[in-house]
Amino acid sequence: MVIFAVVLVMSVCFRLSYWQWQRAFEKQAQLAMLSEHRENQRLLMNTNTELLQGAKTELVGQLVPDYWWLLDNQILNGQIGYDLIALFNADGVDEHFIINLGFVAAGADRSQLPIIELPLEPIEVKAQFKIGEWSGFTLAKYPNQSAHHRNVLQYLEWSFFSRELSVAVSPLLVIANRTVVTGVTPHYKAVVMSPDKHRAYALQWFLIGLSAGIIAFFATRPKSKELIR
Repeated sequence: MVIFAVVLVMSVCFRLSYWQWQRAFEKQAQLAMLSEHRENQRLLMNTNTELLQGAKTELVGQLVPDYWWLLDNQILNGQIGYDLIALFNADGVDEHFIINLGFVAAGADRSQLPIIELPLEPIEVKAQFKIGEWSGFTLAKYPNQSAHHRNVLQYLEWSFFSRELSVAVSPLLVIANRTVVTGVTPHYKAVVMSPDKHRAYALQWFLIGLSAGIIAFFATRPKSKELIR
């Protein structure tokens, strides 16, 4: 029974180690492919969206004037404010992007919104992508459920923008990594595991499995009988 349990534990650990090692190779290949496509926005957009989570790129285009929103209840360095959300028309891409430009502080009177001036000239945005659900847990029923302003949002939702806007909206949320608008501070960091971290986890699981085997070997090893004189 003990031997069976040890074999089972070792098998699970070695399997997890192999899986993490394979994930490291896959992630390395994904990063190499994204690096090749980074200079071509159209090629990048045709990449499997699952591979774009956390992927960093540079997009060139224009922010659409007068199309901006403030994502409420954001905190940066202890300061309460909003995230500035805008509509971005990237060159060579058919769909428009919703882009999170970063944090802007709120004033003492929350009924008065910060003054927002988007650049009218073409811009280059160093950004990364977020796929899947754009928001976490929320009690709000609708994104624009604000007591004072229609363009203050409680959470981000692709279907809301797709329904409200007269242009095609990409399901990819773009998040700026560098400052685009003066006074607006990018602060989002995607949780994406690097190939090296996958390899570290692979080594960790392998050593756990190996240790379980060594401990079991010495624990079940018959003790030598003392010679009777």
